[in-house]
Amino acid sequence: MKHEVLTSVLVLALSLTACGGGAGNDDWASSDPSARAISASSFDIQDAWTNLNNAPYASQLKAHGPCPGTYILSNSTANVAGVQVMANVVSTNIAYGAASPCDSPYENKSAANITNIYYYYAVVNSQYKNYYAYDNLYVYVWRAVAAFPTSAKVGDTGVIGVVDKYTSSNSAKVGIQVWSYAIEEDTAYSVIFNLIVKHYDTTTTSYASAPLGKTEQFRYLVNLSNGVNQLQLIQYDRLDVDGFTVQGRLN
Repeated sequence: MKHEVLTSVLVLALSLTACGGGAGNDDWASSDPSARAISASSFDIQDAWTNLNNAPYASQLKAHGPCPGTYILSNSTANVAGVQVMANVVSTNIAYGAASPCDSPYENKSAANITNIYYYYAVVNSQYKNYYAYDNLYVYVWRAVAAFPTSAKVGDTGVIGVVDKYTSSNSAKVGIQVWSYAIEEDTAYSVIFNLIVKHYDTTTTSYASAPLGKTEQFRYLVNLSNGVNQLQLIQYDRLDVDGFTVQGRLN
């Protein structure tokens, strides 16, 4: 069974007026370093990822770097003329830009654009498995359905999936994304799921020697609330090959 899900990779509304705050349940270890500990528990990241993308949500961070402003990652139910398209369809508005030019030498990064990205999931045993996506410029094809860990502990690392990137206009191969993860310490009852996405510029099938265009890291707080595995975005980092950076933080 397959469902079409329009989910947020990111929403970057970079303006010179930064809005503060994030979603609830702040990371305890960040606000109280004495609470930091290595949890002995294991966490089902696959189930938490499914729960995250199966309901509307929003995380708002302050964006620091050459283009300061606000970083928002959000999902909402997709509607057409006020009518829900289908079950498990989530809509995301992706905006990247700044109201004023970014700091030199990154003025070209300030050009605003708004787009949508659609993620398709194969639903296996009620779990969402990424396998295809597209936006207004590119198509993203997973070489195998995404493999999020189901019993992850602090220190665990692994590859989630390899994604081939094509232009939507003529299906030309233009890049490869590699999704991986690292489980980092937080408290005795929670961990940090660091989703790492590396973007390689290549027209070949191998990325081993391909030039790296940028690296993104999405750090999610992971905990168990009322028996439900939950993810909450608490930090975002982007580093481009030209030195351009974005750091999204709760404060």
